[in-house]
Amino acid sequence: MSNLVAPRSAAVRAAPEGGAEMVTEVVAGERVEVLEESGGWLRVVVPDHRSHLDPRGYPGWVRDDGSLVENGSWSPDLVVVRNNRAGLPLGALLGEDKGRAVLPDGRPVDVEAGVLRRVGDPIEIGGHHLCLRLLGLPYRWGGTDSTRGMDCSGLVLRVMQIRGIAVPRDAEDQFASAPFRSEEGWERARAGDLVFFGEGGITHVGFYLGDGDYVSAKGEDGGVSVRKVSEDGYVGFARYGRG
Repeated sequence: MSNLVAPRSAAVRAAPEGGAEMVTEVVAGERVEVLEESGGWLRVVVPDHRSHLDPRGYPGWVRDDGSLVENGSWSPDLVVVRNNRAGLPLGALLGEDKGRAVLPDGRPVDVEAGVLRRVGDPIEIGGHHLCLRLLGLPYRWGGTDSTRGMDCSGLVLRVMQIRGIAVPRDAEDQFASAPFRSEEGWERARAGDLVFFGEGGITHVGFYLGDGDYVSAKGEDGGVSVRKVSEDGYVGFARYGRG
């Protein structure tokens, strides 16, 4: 088993085929653990995308095309918390070298003031407010890259990450792992809580805004949008940390 780091976003697929479903997506600075090499593909787990599917991290396949780099000493110092001129997605992890931000492959990055925060230094703004900055972002199944598009739980993963809160990758796990969760009516939820939906199981998640509204990435709406909780099959709400 070896560790590789992504210098840019890369799709993690369900099978070793280019047309296979994207199940998650790593962004710059995220690690993958390689379990197997097979025909130009790597079977991996993504440790920071927690999942009930594998205790080591989210499982899948990535192309063995040199897009991932070896960097055994990689220890990121900075995280991207705003849209920026460099085109880096939210949650991208960077190092620091002689006062400059650098990618895992050593390339320097030039971004505006306020784009980067120290890893572990949470941004003091509610997750729901962060999501409202992304209204209109396209929906992409399996996506976690805020420059390309996200799915519902990928949006939650990234927004919580830049707030310094670790959550699992998929909606059902995000509900099951929450320190506080409830199947009471959404009227008891607070602004910033996660609200969950589904029929026969949890399949969708978003951030509660208050007054019966929530924001999420939803395929039928084409991307990040505001909806009424009553429009969908509400299941329950959950709370992580600072809401």
